[in-house]
Order: sequence, then C-alpha cells, then structure tokens
Amino acid sequence: MGEQHWGWQFGKVAQAVGVLVTNHNDVRERVWVASKYLFMLHPNMVPHSCRDDVIWIQKMLTRHPASGYDKSAVEATYRRTRNVTAGKIAQRVWTLFHQFQTALDARSDHERQRLTTASTRTRAKAARAGKAGR
Repeated sequence: MGEQHWGWQFGKVAQAVGVLVTNHNDVRERVWVASKYLFMLHPNMVPHSCRDDVIWIQKMLTRHPASGYDKSAVEATYRRTRNVTAGKIAQRVWTLFHQFQTALDARSDHERQRLTTASTRTRAKAARAGKAGR
C-alpha cells in the first residue's frame, strides 16, 4: 500500500538526513530540526521494511507528554532529551534511509525487469506478425 508515494516519502527521509549531516548544532538540535520532515512520514506509506523504524522514530520524538511549560509532546521531549538519546534517533534515521533506498532500488529493478520482459514479448509478436504477412 502506498507504493506510489514512496518517492515523496523517501525525499522527506533524505531531507532529514541532510539536516542531520549539514546542520552545525549539536545532535539534539539537529534531530529536532529534522523532525519536521520525519513527521511527514506515514508508516503505511513506506516500504514494509521501514515501518517499524518510522513508528519508533516518531514515538521517540513525542515520548514525553505536554505539560505546563511545554505546549506539545514534541517540545516536552526536546527539552528532556539528552544528546546520547538524540544520537540513537539520528542513527535510526540513517538506518531508515538505507532500508528505504534498498526497497526503492529493488522496486526499480523489478520494474525494469517487467518492462524488459514486456518489450521482448512485443518484439516477438511483431516479428511473428511480420512473417505471417509475407
């Protein structure tokens, strides 16, 4: 389900990785800047092999409830998260990126093989039709 959205979803993961790699702040800050892209992901719109990672990442970004000072679970979690934990989240995003890329490559290979097979069949039919017309 949602294979037609894989390209867009992968783009969001790639943007998150870009933030994690290029942002000059500490890992905690980088993870929270990247979270805007990570919250755009929907577990049912990514490859099956990536779903657990998406769920885990989003859960880790909202694991503390909003209360008093914090307006949202994201704010509460950001305030209470240490760099070590943020590093684990960043590592999981990197894993997600590679698993997603592998799934996209496999799908592309399958599609290329399907098109090659269809093209071969079409050429064979055309050749048979050409011989029948002689």
